[in-house]
Amino acid sequence: MTAAHVEAAGLRKRYGTVEVLNVDRLALRGGEVVAVLGENGAGKSTLIRVLTGATAADEGRVAIGGTALRNGDPAHAQELGVATVSQEFPLVPELSAAENLMLGRRAGTGRVVFDRRGTERAARAMLARIGADIPVRRPVARLSVAQRQLVEIAKALGREPSVLVLDEPTSALGPVEARRVLKCARDLAAQGKVVLFIGHRLDEVREIADRVIVLRNGRLVADLTPEQATHEAMIRAMAGDEAEVLVEGDPPPPGDEPVLTVRALEAAGIGPVGFEVRRGEILGVAGLMGSGRSRLVHALMGATPVTAGSMRLDGRPYAPKHPADAVRAGVGLVPEDRKHQGLLLDAPVRWNISLASLPRLARHGFYLGPRAEKAFTDEVRRSVRVRCATQEQPIGTLSGGNQQRAIFGRWFATRPKLLLLDEPTRGVDVGAKAEIYHLVESFAAQGMAVVIASSELEELMRLTHRTVVLAGGRLAATVPRSAYSKQALMTAANGVPEGVAP
Repeated sequence: MTAAHVEAAGLRKRYGTVEVLNVDRLALRGGEVVAVLGENGAGKSTLIRVLTGATAADEGRVAIGGTALRNGDPAHAQELGVATVSQEFPLVPELSAAENLMLGRRAGTGRVVFDRRGTERAARAMLARIGADIPVRRPVARLSVAQRQLVEIAKALGREPSVLVLDEPTSALGPVEARRVLKCARDLAAQGKVVLFIGHRLDEVREIADRVIVLRNGRLVADLTPEQATHEAMIRAMAGDEAEVLVEGDPPPPGDEPVLTVRALEAAGIGPVGFEVRRGEILGVAGLMGSGRSRLVHALMGATPVTAGSMRLDGRPYAPKHPADAVRAGVGLVPEDRKHQGLLLDAPVRWNISLASLPRLARHGFYLGPRAEKAFTDEVRRSVRVRCATQEQPIGTLSGGNQQRAIFGRWFATRPKLLLLDEPTRGVDVGAKAEIYHLVESFAAQGMAVVIASSELEELMRLTHRTVVLAGGRLAATVPRSAYSKQALMTAANGVPEGVAP
């Protein structure tokens, strides 16, 4: 058996009186992809941060390639060949994609002056390694979440690491881009490297992993072979006695009358697009990265200007010029990037939940006071099962699943006619995903029209009545639930409908 390249022993970490990590022994060998699973708060992030030097353990040691890692020293971990792709995208927004990729590296002629052409040429080569076609001169601030994810992955691979840590690397990607990233991970393992893969998409874990380790309450509770790592076994290990398998079943039938009618809609990068969403219907929006999923959602919300076509909401003309117009008309949005687009991270849970309901907390223009707001927030929080110590706790300290449920609660409280969801379960664990699915179904059962844009085909097939598929910004197909299969959706997403109703 190959000697371990990464060894950890006796790792302990506490925050106050709460023990968040207790791992007696962990050995990772070169040439294997090791998936790390666990619900939010299980200790995955703490383990990874200790192994990469980003967090100092209270007890224990880590060795990489036979050299002891200096506790809490990420620079030393990089010297030992560790590269990390995190969910936080530590890129410089004002710099171009090329400049971000080449930060800390040399490119071009070796002269002291900045070699723009050499930098851009090297950046394109790094992106080509993962099959990414991204405009390297564009500032990172103007790239999509998926494009930023690919830049971060290319940057990590460019360091030629002996240990690559991938923290939810495909959560922002479509099926084609995700497959390229998975192939890169497998190729790196084939070269004798260690790949740590933190993910929530169990199909990807089964496809890529040589081992699956599972954390629960900070402890290593399972170390599974590919044969042992069935969906049921992984979910059972993560959730213990509370395991809940995501059972597929037909959603309740929608009503007959349309809530939203879209006719020949055009906006930047999309159109013409037309469809209807009925009362109580859950409509999916599928497509590859760059197909226009998010742009369509933004156009429906008034965040992207509509250049042609028309919309009607509850039979009335609907033409929002700004998201505030959409909110007043009875439309809500759960955005793809909750941390930057959906939450005030330093503000308390109370503010984040009540934000869209301030008119309800006033009478004759006067604020009803904190007592009324707290009672209102507490009712909403219980309805959507947001777990927090107190309403005054900063929402940025909650797990991803609780943050996402708080945004759902914000809109649930307004009773919108139409709820738009952009990647609603990105970066949440299996248990939180199940709860979010139940929320979506309950909203639809109350007569709300729901539109879900998602890169997860399983999610769309699990939740929706039908799915519109975009390719190159245009409507490629409308797939009814009776015709659902990954092949049908992916074929349409590639612009080849193969008999599916356009």
